[in-house]
Amino acid sequence: MARFAKQLGTAGELLFDSTMMRLGERTIPCSEHEPFDRILWLPDALVRVQIKTRHAISDGQYVFNIKKGYQRGPTGTKPYDPADFDLLALVILPENAIKFTADWRNTHRVALSEIARLRASPGASLRLALSDLGLSGTFATPAAI
Repeated sequence: MARFAKQLGTAGELLFDSTMMRLGERTIPCSEHEPFDRILWLPDALVRVQIKTRHAISDGQYVFNIKKGYQRGPTGTKPYDPADFDLLALVILPENAIKFTADWRNTHRVALSEIARLRASPGASLRLALSDLGLSGTFATPAAI
């Protein structure tokens, strides 16, 4: 799987972009050297989003280890600094679902039991995460809220 890490990461970013478009949100892609992948352009703020993608389930949950870098890269992986990004988009690729969070932790878990809710209302966890940051999304598409 590590051999396809870049492709899987790109697929996760594209699912994020598609979801944001369907929610009526505007995003800006960022350079690979930034500690965040997208900027979410809200009417009252610019939010730095780090997108993490998982493709394999373990014991009924998807586990996201929030680190930067590549295991096989020259410097390996390192933890993020809390100032590196504002929001996490946890992409569960085989389920076509995303959980958003502003909760700062080194590890996040998404249970298989959460997937149906994330799919049914893709903007719900985004709204909660933005609320945790003191912000709100525009959600131009009412059916997606």
